Amino acid sequence: MKKIIILSLTIITVLASCEAMKVTSDLDPTVDFNKHKTYNVLPWDRDQSELINEFDQKRILNSVHAQMLARGYEKAESGSDISVSTFLLLNEKEQTTAYTNHYNMGGYGYYGGFGYYGFGGGYGMGTGYTTYSTEQYTVGTLIIDIFDNDTKKLIWQGIGAGTIKEDRSKRDNNIPKVLAKIMASYPVKVIKK
Repeated sequence: MKKIIILSLTIITVLASCEAMKVTSDLDPTVDFNKHKTYNVLPWDRDQSELINEFDQKRILNSVHAQMLARGYEKAESGSDISVSTFLLLNEKEQTTAYTNHYNMGGYGYYGGFGYYGFGGGYGMGTGYTTYSTEQYTVGTLIIDIFDNDTKKLIWQGIGAGTIKEDRSKRDNNIPKVLAKIMASYPVKVIKK
């Protein structure tokens, strides 16, 4: 339970830095995306609600709405042309870094071969030692799926993946940027004002 709470607190800096976020997308090339005029956003899956708190769910869904409205779609509660679904995956990762220090006490040094502090002592090149550090981190993946409601088929998918960092103060600014980057390759572009 503690792990779920921690992840809920950190989730939406999921992709806190847009520069560090990896984005991919795919689409059905046979679909005429310009024929769709209305959309609806599907609610979060019940299992997903355990991973992400209600505030962050709203932030993501509000950003999805903003992206769709900016592209000229109209929101429709029923009978819409397309449906937008959001899904979140969390993966715990571990990274190990090794550092070898070749400078150690004793042996020959830089100063005349006799070491810095005198004959045979001081800093010099030697066998050294290696230290290891292990870091635990979480990779968050936000998936945006868009379905054609007539055919019930997936027509576009955007995926953003990045390391989760906790900086709750930046969520309101970061979430719209994350969604904009994920949706950038969507065939219907934002209408410039």
